[in-house]
Amino acid sequence: MIKVNRENKGWKIARVVIAIVLVVMCAMTIVAAASGATYDVTIIEDSKSVTITTKAESLMAVLADANIKTDDNDIIIADDFVIGQPGTIRINRGYNVTVTYHGETFKTVGYKDVENVIRQEKLEITDRDVINFPLDNKLSNGMKIVIENPLVVKVSVDGEVIKRKVFSGTVEKILSKCGVEVGPDDIVEPDRKAVLKDNTAITVKRVVFTERKEIEKIDYGTTYEDNSKMYKGTTHTKTAGVKGEKEIVYLDTVVDGQVTESKFVSEAVIKEPVNKVVVRGTKKAESGHTSANVTLVNAETIKTVSNFTLPSKYSIDENLVPTSYKKKFVGQSTAYYGDSGTASGRKPQPGVIAVNPSMIPYGTKLWIVSNDGKYVYGYAVAGDTGGFAYNGSGVISDLYFPSEEACVQFGRRDVTIYVLD
Repeated sequence: MIKVNRENKGWKIARVVIAIVLVVMCAMTIVAAASGATYDVTIIEDSKSVTITTKAESLMAVLADANIKTDDNDIIIADDFVIGQPGTIRINRGYNVTVTYHGETFKTVGYKDVENVIRQEKLEITDRDVINFPLDNKLSNGMKIVIENPLVVKVSVDGEVIKRKVFSGTVEKILSKCGVEVGPDDIVEPDRKAVLKDNTAITVKRVVFTERKEIEKIDYGTTYEDNSKMYKGTTHTKTAGVKGEKEIVYLDTVVDGQVTESKFVSEAVIKEPVNKVVVRGTKKAESGHTSANVTLVNAETIKTVSNFTLPSKYSIDENLVPTSYKKKFVGQSTAYYGDSGTASGRKPQPGVIAVNPSMIPYGTKLWIVSNDGKYVYGYAVAGDTGGFAYNGSGVISDLYFPSEEACVQFGRRDVTIYVLD
């Protein structure tokens, strides 16, 4: 292993200047004695030498007589030279060279040969290193000396592992030598600019950005319309609500096929929601009409014509339909009032209705609404028989109301009867 010290250019120039100054000072002390006499001087330049006979009275004049030019990179050694006396001058030529050592590149001034550059720059050379010039190769200006250390690297990329023997250098250059193209957003470990000097593993993770669109629902609102012909506390849905839609755009970061991050980009409404329209009654109930409150699944409370309270085991949705029922009948219904008794023995009151017992047996639990949405008769029990059961009029029920006036207002209209059990 060879180790040498690096010298900076400034120090080398200083050596030249000091040497020249010393020589000049010596020359000045004897110039008078040597004036007019000739003497021989041998000038050694690197491995070449020349001897001249001169009357020069200074060191630089001697070099001029020998037609030798120097620059700031050169080192002139004249320790044994005295003006007017035979002597020797040595010139070590300095060359501007570029050195790439294990992937790191720098410029320096070198002397003599490649080996000398390695010494002066304190570069450690092992048996594994490869140098692009022989050690005794003479230097020249602009020379590029490359010292590389072969490495065995493993590159994990695109689901495979590439093994390759390469010379040291930056991760980026090694990947290029391995034929691996890396995009600007790809993740590279170690860092792309890192210089590898030992066998190591390189990982490349592919990064792509994809735009993703999602459709989300927009909840609708509810508006209300008052109806003076419907009893207060009763409601019906005039127009069902329709949810709107909006398109949301996200930007996904995908690393080796896996989404690692999602960023919101924009959103736009592509379908406006339609509000639900609910008609609610404002008419006050007649005297003696107690009615019952029913709580729907959406927590809305309504009043019914029936006096009976809906048992907790049943539930009614926002469209006034039981969430569970066995069957339903749709047809015309009439109203009646004032009977003193019923066929089943039950007390006549709102909530006890007359039916055809062959279709709906006495005691059957029912839920009744008018199809026009103006009446919610509510929870009822089959407890009487109407004349329609025998006369073939097509009526399916006769609903008991709290007053004759209420019966007149109801008249004859279509209803839906839900059989609860």
